[in-house]
Amino acid sequence: MSFLNTIMLAGLAAVAVPIIIHLLNRRKFKTVTWAAMKFVKLSVDQNQRRMRIEDLILLLIRCALVALLALALARPALKDSSTDVLGQAKVTGIVILDNSYSMDLRLKAGESGDSGGGATFEQARKAAKATVDALPSGSAVGVLLASDIVRGVIDEPTYDLNQAHAELDRAQVSHHATDLFPAVESAVNILKERADLRKEIYIVTDGQASGWQQNADIQKLIEDNKGDIDVYVLRVGEDTVPGNMAITKLDVSSGLTPVKHPLRIEVEVANRGKNEWQDVTVNLYVDERPDPVDQVNIPAVKAGETVPVPLFARLEKEGYHSIRASFNDPDRYDSLPADNQNRLVVNAVSDVRVLVVDGDGAASDPRDNESFFLGVALSPVDDHYVQVDISSPELLSQAILSKYTTIVFANVERFTEDNIKAMRDYLLNGGGLIFYPGDQVEVDHYNEELFKKHGILPSPWGLPVGDASQDEEYQEFQKRGYEHPVTAPWENPEFGSIGSARTFRWLPLSDESEQPEVEEAGLPRVVLRYESRPDEGEEEGELGGPAIMERDWGTGRVFQFSSTADIDWSDLAIRGPSVVPLLYRIIGNIQANRDSGLNLRVGEPFRKVLAANEQNKEGLVFDKGAVQSKTLTPETIGAATVLQYPDTHRAGVYRFSIKGSTETNLFAVQPDQRESDLFKIEDGDLPADAQLIKWENDANFKAKVQEARVGAEYWLVILLIVLALAGLETFLAQKFSQSK
Repeated sequence: MSFLNTIMLAGLAAVAVPIIIHLLNRRKFKTVTWAAMKFVKLSVDQNQRRMRIEDLILLLIRCALVALLALALARPALKDSSTDVLGQAKVTGIVILDNSYSMDLRLKAGESGDSGGGATFEQARKAAKATVDALPSGSAVGVLLASDIVRGVIDEPTYDLNQAHAELDRAQVSHHATDLFPAVESAVNILKERADLRKEIYIVTDGQASGWQQNADIQKLIEDNKGDIDVYVLRVGEDTVPGNMAITKLDVSSGLTPVKHPLRIEVEVANRGKNEWQDVTVNLYVDERPDPVDQVNIPAVKAGETVPVPLFARLEKEGYHSIRASFNDPDRYDSLPADNQNRLVVNAVSDVRVLVVDGDGAASDPRDNESFFLGVALSPVDDHYVQVDISSPELLSQAILSKYTTIVFANVERFTEDNIKAMRDYLLNGGGLIFYPGDQVEVDHYNEELFKKHGILPSPWGLPVGDASQDEEYQEFQKRGYEHPVTAPWENPEFGSIGSARTFRWLPLSDESEQPEVEEAGLPRVVLRYESRPDEGEEEGELGGPAIMERDWGTGRVFQFSSTADIDWSDLAIRGPSVVPLLYRIIGNIQANRDSGLNLRVGEPFRKVLAANEQNKEGLVFDKGAVQSKTLTPETIGAATVLQYPDTHRAGVYRFSIKGSTETNLFAVQPDQRESDLFKIEDGDLPADAQLIKWENDANFKAKVQEARVGAEYWLVILLIVLALAGLETFLAQKFSQSK
């Protein structure tokens, strides 16, 4: 026996009330002697014993009334009762419906299900509705839609089960990936606040393994609430892993997007199934034009293989363009259409301006200047779209810096306070800085002012390592495991190699340095590492310390090299196939960061930083999936005034404009590529204390979910006893009063 409302047991103290009233009402008689007293005393003595018994009976009934009423309000229950003669206990349940985009899986290629998704999601919807129908009369239910975010369509359980049906009918598949833990945690927190005998959570899912990545945490939640909350897993969809092809990546290989120049677009095609896929055609489209601008055919993609392929496009005018890579007829190509295409938004420019601040620009031979090789690499001809200007540190000012996409500091000795203020203002407006060391650099000045005090450098520079006067001892760059967006294309061997460049002397960088507490400074990231030369008989050396690092600062970005821009300490500057694409991708990364928000993950908010003259401007976002455009009002985030659009839950291309402006910008939202892996979790790997039910759309489903619902509350029985005792007390009180 347990009580669902234990605080009401305090009402048992009210049993003292009728006892106190009884004692207070006992009359104290004053003895008066008179002649006929002996006859009255004889009569009282004869009835005194009977009156005491009658009063005691009424007192006991009244005490029982109060005690039983307190027990009824405390809601006694037996959860493990072996009988449901009083009817099954009411249930408060939470239905968690997985609406990640793997639920859009068609059971047959090209076959669309009913409204809201593919056949798998339709099965899940039916299973969720059947769960609601299986609840005992008088139960309450909540509904949560779960992907890697939780949306509570009914986050406060309702007794209106028709409302739950309506919300499940309106539920749609999202473009989010799966992570069921947040939804289970939300459901547990909701049910903890409820005083009910039976609490149940139903997780309706296709069993995709990635959704159970926090399986241990889910198991702990279930264990911590065992005996109070029952958890069921309803698996829908196919048991086998279907074949699935996906376009997992779309990127401009150079990072720069000049107009009227051929752009190499790197596309990755992944086979997430168990069988080889043959004759795969990928098309490239620009600005939603109906005809592809390029096409490539892949003879075969093996199971589990990712194949990179290049396609080419040409942008004819400045401004924002959408680029889309897709399989032929993406909606019908395979059983999961959401990942059969990938989108990218780029900002085409007529030229890219770079300023190189040369700390050793007074050399008589131009080849001895720090800026010489940078200028040749970035702008090999006069009319190149990358325009390089050379300056000395003395000429720096915010007005000068603002004209350039990127500022490169090569072997600059030190900076004045005005220089550093100009850098800060430039970064706050979305600019990009690149720092190279050299023999003139005052390391302590850089570490103290630019790292510790202002947090601009991603890392302090260490003491010099290596000897630049010899060529036998050197470090090479890593040849594998590229993780940063700048170096990611080198994962494809066809892109070339960057690992052969040799560095003879360098100032070590650290990715483990204690970071300065500067509000504008983001976390540092490693762009490229060194790799030790392999020992004899080994193919690969060990990855070492960082060669290049970067960090976001304000709305800008900073890159830091560990060796020189010229050939004094390294031969990277004269290795054209390595240094040119590396520099272009760094500058392209800075340009893309300046146009931040052009390409987002689903659910990642779009943000437009407003310039000083736009602080009071409103914005408009148009989503093809919405009925009308959404108005954005300025808000302050950190030190910046921005327009923010958080509802990026649909993959696709969105249009954005500032009210009063004729310019229309674009940004793209991509689904999470993890969801393309349709591998299923094994039944035995599900949380041990969760009960598994496989949805088969059979008539026995209701019986299955009701099997464990044995138990009942007894407050109604007690209340009926209270009413009966109240009637008995009234009857006896009247009868006893007549006999006195």
